[in-house]
Amino acid sequence: MVALLAGCSDDGGTSKADGGGMVTVEFKVTGDSPASVYIPGINSSLYTDTKKSGGDADLDLENVKTPWSKKFKVKPGRSLSLQAGSVDPKKEIGCQIFVDGKLKDEETKKNKPGSTLTAGCSGTTPV
Repeated sequence: MVALLAGCSDDGGTSKADGGGMVTVEFKVTGDSPASVYIPGINSSLYTDTKKSGGDADLDLENVKTPWSKKFKVKPGRSLSLQAGSVDPKKEIGCQIFVDGKLKDEETKKNKPGSTLTAGCSGTTPV
């Protein structure tokens, strides 16, 4: 399974970012077998106890037990993308993206055992 998060710049207008507001984003992966998760461009300190200086880092997880979810805070105006995959799903794999508790996108792929499945979701945080 692969999960992607990519940022985009603010539009320069009045936004939550001007007031320092943040948006809660949650990625969810559903399914019936272990999956892989990859989220590029996420500050690693959101996922680890260590504080790393300088920029964003990628989150790359293998054999994640499903269902799986992760919440984090981001600035408004970010583009979000999630791909979930499983090498040997029993029946299905799916993904969902929530922004401030509201479902932005979801997809579920069903297949026969023995094949690789991927599902993709995308969305944007409000400006």
